[in-house]
Amino acid sequence: MKNGKIQDKILLVSSLADRAGSLIHEEIRRFLSKNPVLQKRYQHRQFDERLIYIEASSLTTDADLIIFLSRHASKEPRSVLSVHVTGNFGDAVFGGNPGTLTPAATGVMHAILNRLANEVPEGYEVTYEATHHGPTSLPIPSCFVEIGSTEKEWKDRNAAAVIARAVIDADPEGVISLAGFGGTHYAQRQTEITLTTRGGFGHIMPTRDLVYLNQAMFDEMVSSSGAEAIYIDRKSISRIDIERIEEYASKRDLIIVGQSDLQNMRNVSLSDYCCIRKLAEEILAGSGITIHGKMQGFDLTPITIPSDLLFEATKTNLEEFTNGIQSLPIIHLSGKGIAVYPTFITNQENALRITNELIHLCVSILHRNCICRFDGDCLIITKEKFDPGKAASLGISPGPLFGRLMAGEVVLHEGREITPSMVKRMTEKKICIPGWGT
Repeated sequence: MKNGKIQDKILLVSSLADRAGSLIHEEIRRFLSKNPVLQKRYQHRQFDERLIYIEASSLTTDADLIIFLSRHASKEPRSVLSVHVTGNFGDAVFGGNPGTLTPAATGVMHAILNRLANEVPEGYEVTYEATHHGPTSLPIPSCFVEIGSTEKEWKDRNAAAVIARAVIDADPEGVISLAGFGGTHYAQRQTEITLTTRGGFGHIMPTRDLVYLNQAMFDEMVSSSGAEAIYIDRKSISRIDIERIEEYASKRDLIIVGQSDLQNMRNVSLSDYCCIRKLAEEILAGSGITIHGKMQGFDLTPITIPSDLLFEATKTNLEEFTNGIQSLPIIHLSGKGIAVYPTFITNQENALRITNELIHLCVSILHRNCICRFDGDCLIITKEKFDPGKAASLGISPGPLFGRLMAGEVVLHEGREITPSMVKRMTEKKICIPGWGT
């Protein structure tokens, strides 16, 4: 059990020396008192000392998961509801053992964070914190859930009740487990990812702690997080450190994902997404991908429509085209200055139908916005274009009048009205679409 499941036994731990943690624990007990069946899932422990200094041996339990209920303190006071896992990348200044990480309740933290965000009290923010403090060497997955960071927040019963409901109602199903690198102690980018995607973080190493990172620590972060992939906050890390992390990931054959990748994985497993990325890379190296509709199965195949047809349609109305493909079970590629590449990815069984629907969408856009006709298998697009030569023959030089005529305005030049039609010429473009002329 890596992430916590809805049926797991949970040990709730707080400290009598911690007003906030005790208040959260009190609120959880109050909610559980109304549900005797649910009560059976929970065990309760309270210690006299601060939680960060308790020994792992004192937490002997047959539970599957430990949730520590605690206050959050900071040199810079802010009203926060936070989650994090424990561990020390370097020295053990605040409990635990140096260079030691604890198994992370990755999925549970994702679920709690999202649940907190749904009803966060006014004036509070919801955030991950980077991995820090003790206890360490715990035998089962755990996390801290905290309220902070001053006496005012520690005695806020409403905020404690919000945390209590989040702990009880959190459902960690469907989370993509990640280990994170980079950023500050309050992991802003990782929090944003968790609140908008299925990506959930276990251990997060902030930029300041990268001095402790080596292959062994990387491997421990991945293992303790149950990570299927890693995320790098690239804007907060030097190029040298990014390359170092990429090297460590490569040695473990571990994929690196960005926020856009995780947004693409709303209805796609990580393994299937890796297959998609591999095929996309073969089609267009370095391409970005966008998954549309719901893919059924993963017998993936590339399909291609005439590039000149796609170019004309997207140039005419890109928004209409992108809206038109939203519900189709396809993946579109972009990159190298191309918003939509003419080769798409779909399921083998859908290939012919989707090809025809894409062509039909392009033709429909052009019919609505241009003068079009078919000549055999060729689509003839007729357009009116501004002709600088005709304008010059009427005595109009390049300048403001050009712009007004191009915008469809009638202009007055040397006492004579010049209409847009007087300075336009008709152009034709021929696009061959085999099988579409009848």
